[in-house]
Amino acid sequence: MPEILIANSSGSVVGTHSVAAQTAPVRSLAGAARANWVWLVGAAFLTAAIIHLETFDNDEVNQSIKEWGDAARFLGGDQFGATLESVIPSSEEWDFDDRDAFDAFVQKLNAEIGALAEALNANKEALTAVRDHFNASIDALVGALVPILIAVIAAVALQAFPATAPLAQAIGVAGLTATAAILGLIFTDIGALFSTVASAFRGNSQYNFVSDSRPGWATGDADPDIQDIKIDWVQDPGFYRA
Repeated sequence: MPEILIANSSGSVVGTHSVAAQTAPVRSLAGAARANWVWLVGAAFLTAAIIHLETFDNDEVNQSIKEWGDAARFLGGDQFGATLESVIPSSEEWDFDDRDAFDAFVQKLNAEIGALAEALNANKEALTAVRDHFNASIDALVGALVPILIAVIAAVALQAFPATAPLAQAIGVAGLTATAAILGLIFTDIGALFSTVASAFRGNSQYNFVSDSRPGWATGDADPDIQDIKIDWVQDPGFYRA
């Protein structure tokens, strides 16, 4: 059953939020509402819509949120920068003319790594917003439909008497109309949400690489002319003999 894991600040799971559990009352009441003959088709349609909404996989979304957050943290939490600094020679070890060009290159690379971390974090926040908004929409759906279905079920007995049968039919029609309108609003809202998030993912160009973390990024495409470093490897033993 898809569910949202609720964790405290230390990361320990303290509860769950299940989409199927939230919609269970609607599914049960929809079945009972079929006793109102107007709802014979409407209940099936409502149940199918609810089942479709329950296909939203919170576990998969939560895993994606975690992975985006981990990637952003690993890149943006000074881990990459600290590792890079640990392997770059100090100014005392390397003070040749090409050192300034190399330092500028590393500075630009760090800036782009930071931009990538921001993009990853933006994706995490977008998915988190999707999850929260989707489940808030489900809560709103349940809150609106439960009273309608209860009214439809309450009118079932009125069908048995000729004098009140038209009233039962009217209640069924009104309930079915309201339910269709609510479902339409919910699906429209969720569709717009996913479209917005898809645009946000495609809009990550604001955090993009600018393809200049390499020799040749300087103004006018001038190569900073970082010089090759010649390394004399250890020689054969005879080389060191006096």
